Amino acid sequence: MKINKRNIQIVKSLIFILVIVFISILIVKIPYLLNKKGYAVKKSGNEVLAPPFSVSSINYKGKMLSLKNYRGKIVLVNFWATWCPPCRHEIPRLEKFYKLHKKDGFVLIGLSVNNQGKKYVLHFVKTFKGGIITYPVGMADYSIQKSYGYIYEIPQSFLINRKGFIVKHITGELPRGYLTYEFNKLNGSKN
Repeated sequence: MKINKRNIQIVKSLIFILVIVFISILIVKIPYLLNKKGYAVKKSGNEVLAPPFSVSSINYKGKMLSLKNYRGKIVLVNFWATWCPPCRHEIPRLEKFYKLHKKDGFVLIGLSVNNQGKKYVLHFVKTFKGGIITYPVGMADYSIQKSYGYIYEIPQSFLINRKGFIVKHITGELPRGYLTYEFNKLNGSKN
């Protein structure tokens, strides 16, 4: 095999691309590697107390979304964004489930990770499929995302029992029927 300048340049380019990919992966994963204390959702045994937060609702003026206000209820905290196709796909099912079960002590809190701001997200909430989103929505700041284990992938959902413990952490779109199954387990045993 004859080595020429073109082959050398191709090899150098491939090495450069691999180095960039490796560095990018490190940048994303470094918080997990360096700051284990801040990763509050990591399970070390059974259940983990849900990290507290308090944000104002963008679609219910004057309403504060705080886990301490919902103690005694089953809560689903759903991290999402307007630009995320799986998030948009699961919203109608989340909305339907919320409407069916809010009388049974179910609370759904949507926490948007959008960086476009509250006005943009509020416009989306009011106009998405004719304004179907009626569950409370707030903005997830960095400290909330960090306390829930650095939200780098969305959607992510955390199911919290009546005592305030995270009992399920789901990354990706919730499968059909999953929420019904988990809610019935929690509601039947009154965790």
